[in-house]
Amino acid sequence: MTLTPFATSRSAAGRYLADVVLGTTRAPTGSYVDRSRVDRSSQESYDPQRERELREAAERFTAAHAASADAISGDGTSGSPR
Repeated sequence: MTLTPFATSRSAAGRYLADVVLGTTRAPTGSYVDRSRVDRSSQESYDPQRERELREAAERFTAAHAASADAISGDGTSGSPR
């Protein structure tokens, strides 16, 4: 990946992230930021059905981890909100 134009080094990525956090790169909430350029996300990312399916899949994939964390804590709570 490091030889492709799509790759960004860790230090450059950190600078880009810092620029967004510090406001040097202006990015309204919900913006997609590609390096130092702000743009709209892909059209698919605005599809509520797709978002719902993604959330449900994430919940299924993390359910086993949450269950094991509950078992380890011994009190039925993992200490993290769900």
